[in-house]
Amino acid sequence: MVIWVEAATFDAVLPLRAEVLRDGRPMDAAHFDGDHDETTRHLAAISDEEGFDAVVGCVSLMVRPMPGDDAWTHQLRGMAVAETHRNQGIGAMLLAAVARRMPHEALWCNARVPAQRFYERHGWTAVGGVFDVPHHGPHVRMRRVATC
Repeated sequence: MVIWVEAATFDAVLPLRAEVLRDGRPMDAAHFDGDHDETTRHLAAISDEEGFDAVVGCVSLMVRPMPGDDAWTHQLRGMAVAETHRNQGIGAMLLAAVARRMPHEALWCNARVPAQRFYERHGWTAVGGVFDVPHHGPHVRMRRVATC
């Protein structure tokens, strides 16, 4: 099995995003404001197992100011890895692909609390305290400083 990350369409990432992040809710619940903006970029981790290419991870990048600090203008959103492919480094591959595509951009995200340590291991820093996202539970805001 080979896994790689490539640019993707919104339609390619939507099913995995709905499955992982929206727990059986309607597919529309996984559609985010900004998904179709000209500046939004979607990435997919693709696996070639079983003779066909399947999306096993995804992430989207949107031009959105971080609440309370407009200097942080690019939001990482909708990061998900298929349950069958977790703990195989796919999340790290997605973050590395984001870093290669946006090395000079300051990024932020709202991470589920259990994912905080994952982001910290990859150079992200928590900002502020834990807050609740209705229907999705406790989150923490994270940011990654741009490289020079």
